[in-house]
Amino acid sequence: MKLYNANLSPYASRVRLQLYAKGLSAEFVPPPGGGIHTPEFAKINPLERIPALDDGGFIVPESGAIVEYIEDTHPTPALRPADAKERARMRVLYDIADHYILGALLKLFNQANPATRDAKIVDGALTDLAKSLKGLEHYISGGKYALGSTLTLADCALVPALFFVSALGPLFGQSDLMGATPKVKAYFAAVQSDANVAKILKELGEALAERVKSGR
Repeated sequence: MKLYNANLSPYASRVRLQLYAKGLSAEFVPPPGGGIHTPEFAKINPLERIPALDDGGFIVPESGAIVEYIEDTHPTPALRPADAKERARMRVLYDIADHYILGALLKLFNQANPATRDAKIVDGALTDLAKSLKGLEHYISGGKYALGSTLTLADCALVPALFFVSALGPLFGQSDLMGATPKVKAYFAAVQSDANVAKILKELGEALAERVKSGR
């Protein structure tokens, strides 16, 4: 398998975490042509988004589709609960990370430069993020993992999202955005003892430091 990847992408990071947890080998490569908006990459993924998976010439775009495809084709060890109700809870947690937390974070990311910052957009994004974390607080199990006693696809989505919650907060004078959600805060601290999670967080931290250093 080949994963078109960027280590700073929370969407690519969730796929890498799944691959690490399942012990699967994959080649991680940047998009050809120097970026996602190039003719070379558009031939592979016309959506021009990272990640994209190439499994022997079969291309799967979109991280949500990729993680489900990997589970279907490599079912052991399972990162989806067997019980239908628990599997539904897993997908709720996944969607909270995917649509709500990252949606608010993207708005904040676009306001990172204080010189061009729009305070109204920032306030709205912080409000949305607080609501999203409150929703996560309601649904999360409260242990080491988001759901039960083992890592699932919910963790694959939540770990990169909460990394950026922690990393971006101080840029906007918010040193503890998870402070109002103690179960979420405890979860993010506890899940880092998982070796595969620690590996992903290290990759994200190094990629963010490189981005900051480059000034991009």
